[in-house]
Amino acid sequence: MKKRALLVNDSRFESLIMKDMLNNLGYDVELADEFDALYEAEQFEPNIVIVNYIMRKTKGDKLIKDIKDSLPESKCLLSSSNSIRYEKIEDSVDGILHTPLSMFTLKDSLKRIGETEDIIRFMGKEDKASTNLNYCPYCASNLSEFDKGIIFCPYCGHTIKQKAK
Repeated sequence: MKKRALLVNDSRFESLIMKDMLNNLGYDVELADEFDALYEAEQFEPNIVIVNYIMRKTKGDKLIKDIKDSLPESKCLLSSSNSIRYEKIEDSVDGILHTPLSMFTLKDSLKRIGETEDIIRFMGKEDKASTNLNYCPYCASNLSEFDKGIIFCPYCGHTIKQKAK
């Protein structure tokens, strides 16, 4: 069954960028604004909800609390381009995404909340020799100082490994 994500944001542009990134990670994505977020969450039953922190009539952490009250199994991330003081947000928030967002940041945040698998392999390559990749095939950046378990290049964001099927 395909994983589902709900994006709640009053910025249409930011929502479309995140939707595209999540679609590339295999998620079925729905968009909502602050006014229909709770209804959409109950209807769509997402695995993950990403809510913008500052919206017109509410704050994202308050909306996440309402969503968690209705769907406690959903993982909820708060997104913001501003710095957020952790002690000021609701306890129901599972993590924070700082925007603008890169694919690296998104994948890392999903992994931190247990939303992605750790079993990965190189795209289209099955041989053992390919697991010793020291340079990104897209930007040629040196990857030798990073854990061999990275999924995408921390410099350019291109996917260099994918989850095992």
